[in-house]
Amino acid sequence: MGYMEKELNDLEKGTIYTTEEIASIVYHKSNATVLCEDTSFFRKEDTSSRYLVMNRIESFIHRNDGGSYFIPSSKQLVYIVKKCM
Repeated sequence: MGYMEKELNDLEKGTIYTTEEIASIVYHKSNATVLCEDTSFFRKEDTSSRYLVMNRIESFIHRNDGGSYFIPSSKQLVYIVKKCM
């Protein structure tokens, strides 16, 4: 029987994840936004970098969309992560 990897569905506050795991959330979870001051792009192939989830927020995101007020219809998940040095 081969090794079967469990798909990551969520990130927990206070937990450290690889870049690959963060990228998996970005690519597969449509209602998730990741904020990070340290990194501009999460590459699936990067297995050496690690990130700490500083906060996890479920909130309505109000924004300007092309000059118009975008009224959110549902809450978005926002993860705030910081690269571990």
